[in-house]
Amino acid sequence: MTYQVLARKLRPQKFQEVIGQLHIIRSLQNSIIRQKPGHAYLFAGTRGVGKTTIARIFAKALRCDSPNTDGNSCNQCNSCLDFDTENSMNVMEIDGASNNSVDNIRDLVSNVQYLPTTGKYKIYIIDEVHMLSTSAFNALLKTLEEPPAHVIFLFATTAPGKLLPTVLSRCQRFDLKNISTNDLEDFLKDVAKKEHIEFESSQIIREICVQGNGSVRDMLSLLDQVVSYSENNYIDENILVTSLGIARRESVNSIGKSILRGDVRGLAGTYRKLLGENVSVENIIISILNFFYETIEKIDTSEELAGIDPQLPDIMGDISTAEIFWIYESLARDSIWVVESIASDKSSEILLKKLALRRSFFKKKFNFSVDRHEEYEKKKIETDESDCNIEKKSIVNNDVIEEKKQEKTWEGFIEYLYSISPASASNLEQGNIISPLRFERDQIHIELGFCQSEKVFFDYLNEPDIFKKLGENIAGYFNNDYSNINLNLRLVDDLQKKESNFQSRVEILHEKEEEEEMNQKKKFCAHDMILEAESLFNSKIDLIKINRK
Repeated sequence: MTYQVLARKLRPQKFQEVIGQLHIIRSLQNSIIRQKPGHAYLFAGTRGVGKTTIARIFAKALRCDSPNTDGNSCNQCNSCLDFDTENSMNVMEIDGASNNSVDNIRDLVSNVQYLPTTGKYKIYIIDEVHMLSTSAFNALLKTLEEPPAHVIFLFATTAPGKLLPTVLSRCQRFDLKNISTNDLEDFLKDVAKKEHIEFESSQIIREICVQGNGSVRDMLSLLDQVVSYSENNYIDENILVTSLGIARRESVNSIGKSILRGDVRGLAGTYRKLLGENVSVENIIISILNFFYETIEKIDTSEELAGIDPQLPDIMGDISTAEIFWIYESLARDSIWVVESIASDKSSEILLKKLALRRSFFKKKFNFSVDRHEEYEKKKIETDESDCNIEKKSIVNNDVIEEKKQEKTWEGFIEYLYSISPASASNLEQGNIISPLRFERDQIHIELGFCQSEKVFFDYLNEPDIFKKLGENIAGYFNNDYSNINLNLRLVDDLQKKESNFQSRVEILHEKEEEEEMNQKKKFCAHDMILEAESLFNSKIDLIKINRK
């Protein structure tokens, strides 16, 4: 029997089997249950977090003749059986990296008009869609904007920033999160039971998950690698570090403690020993960064620090929070060039020694006391307030001076949000503010509306974690407290939309694009050379196509 790797063997077949993407799964299930799917979806995220898997589960459920009450496919109807053949003519899965030419897309577009042989929908799944050429996107754009009723596009990409805005605006976008280490641990424990894999300690399970770096597929590939090196599916630390070429936890802790203590000799000895064990420089640096990150996370609790290493609470007694932040930042920043340098092993050793000797580089020790930290934060707040949209009064020489501040707007907030979270900004643009923002004392009142056709975005933004994050971003932009943000989301039905002339920001953008395109066409037709050509050939221009960038 041919061995099947775990990443393929354990690929989820139902919505609830997908790990760590509940915010997306719930929206997709609702669209199935309510029978209100969109015509184009974009799944964005790093590798191995479930983009293509979710697209396949969703595609099967969309085509199912009688889906279950939870939105999953029945797995029994003709459409489900057709899907399982993996060569269905009704579900076309295309690799954007190898089918990225305009001719490939023209072939696709020419076939969308044909009805599915079974089921209600014909579905096109395009993986790594950002790899399509600009001309291929342009060939797809018109069909994407006005597809036949029986066609649904499902796109997956690791680089949504490379997609044309005109494509993004025509898709319902879902951004997949990296899977948390805790979720990966729970999943790996379940896998271990099913596959009869035994671990020497829970720390080995956690280390495999940390090395997976938020990716289920990467974590399962690492597990495959470790299991293939073991005997009888028993994994101890020696098998783990040997099979993956990573540093032993004891050695990493030793280097970390040597840096904190300023012990250059001990640091160098442990570091060279790891190199002798064929652990790469990059893996050493990553492991040390993880050590300091974990230390920062648990710095306020001696018991949790002792869980990292029993000696750590005593060592940290002489080190301020600001100092360990400086160590982490310096290591993360300098490791970029160190790992890629000609003599990376020597450069990395020098970098680690520099961190250990940090105090000798300054006349005074790091002395970021609580009072100085508070003073710094106070000055920072005073500086940030210069951007606020209120009139601030300050007393100078007993005189009151009013300083008018630059007004901040919802449009400004959207632009700000694009700079820190493009996905959140894109979701917000599917709706719009119903009335101008109201500022009453410290309170900011914001009412956001979404049309019934964009309810999926309304549901997504109403998720407690997402809603809170949105409120925090608004508070950050307007330099206000989260408790002072009065944010209200509501649906706008068709009658209200017509009566109030409500439009989403995306609709407004489309209107502007169409108006601009019309003006360009008029300007083109009025050009002297065009008029002369029409007169010369006694004809009129039949078609003008504008290349949207």
